[in-house]
Amino acid sequence: MNNKFYQVAAVTFLSVFTSISNAENYNSEFTGSYISSDVDAEGQSSDLNTFGVLQKVYFSEVDTSVGPLGQAEFVSRTSSYSLGYSVIDDVNDTDTDITHAAVNLRHKDTGLTFALAYSFTDISSVGAISDQTDIRIGKYVGETTEVSLEYSREKLKQLDSLIEDAWALSISHVGTGDVGFAINGRFSMADKINDDEQFGIAVSAAVYPTRNIGLGAGFDIALAEEDSDRIFAFTEWFFKPNMKVAATYYISDQDNIDTNGFIIDLSYRLK
Repeated sequence: MNNKFYQVAAVTFLSVFTSISNAENYNSEFTGSYISSDVDAEGQSSDLNTFGVLQKVYFSEVDTSVGPLGQAEFVSRTSSYSLGYSVIDDVNDTDTDITHAAVNLRHKDTGLTFALAYSFTDISSVGAISDQTDIRIGKYVGETTEVSLEYSREKLKQLDSLIEDAWALSISHVGTGDVGFAINGRFSMADKINDDEQFGIAVSAAVYPTRNIGLGAGFDIALAEEDSDRIFAFTEWFFKPNMKVAATYYISDQDNIDTNGFIIDLSYRLK
């Protein structure tokens, strides 16, 4: 792994541990993640390891008094911006760097939402290979229900050509009763680099038996000449009001490439 990841992680961890608070309400959140993947491409197997950091800063304090702790940002309609960096290590010692930046705006009174995200992918042996831009507009049609429309474009840097051009319609709802829950649904339509149109359906659901614990599962299916699908299950636990550990296991099949793996996330919320 190259030194850039360690430099970014060291600076971010330092800012986290000098600011940790025990309060439930928070103004920023840091997440470190590790992904281990086993990939089988037509009989050729390989292992991939991904390390990532993400810092999210909110424009106002996130109120955690209502609903599950894991859904506080959505329920309180809090705006934020975020910066992330991750490194993928493969068996050939080739590093793939992904840099990510996003802003997510929510208007508390009108319920209007707007999000803009940009990511940049670079391979150490090749150089810059692609970038992706996502734009989303939406509205809270209920106290904790949002409907949104998203446009996404991914381009190859060397050829200045599109990899994918996609539109998606999403709906999200969070229940804030004694037993909380969250449901997300998404329908998408994409134009691929080979001019094929691809339709996709994604659904996930989670239940929160307590404010601190969440359990969920979901699937993502793309309908095309070569079907692509992914299923996953996850759990999260706030073992302190401002500290969370989460684990996800997933299986995917995309263009005859079978992948299974797990994700471990550790998050700190700061005031």
